[in-house]
Amino acid sequence: MKNKFRIGKEMKNMKKVVLLLAGLGALSCTNAKLVDFNTQRLNHIEDYLNENKPNPGSQKYRSLEREAERWVEEQNQDQQDQ
Repeated sequence: MKNKFRIGKEMKNMKKVVLLLAGLGALSCTNAKLVDFNTQRLNHIEDYLNENKPNPGSQKYRSLEREAERWVEEQNQDQQDQ
């Protein structure tokens, strides 16, 4: 009777080990596919950026926040001058 119990317990442990190894194998394949996908995506983005240089006029861009701050400063100066 003890022998049957021992064999059953060993089989359960073997199943756990096999499932764990199968899960790790599937995870490593998924990670490899994900790395390949991200590498291709980043290469595509880098190629696009190299081919499409920014417009020189875009360097003069001011954010709306800065433009609003400058407008408020100008309004305050105008009020002080009057």
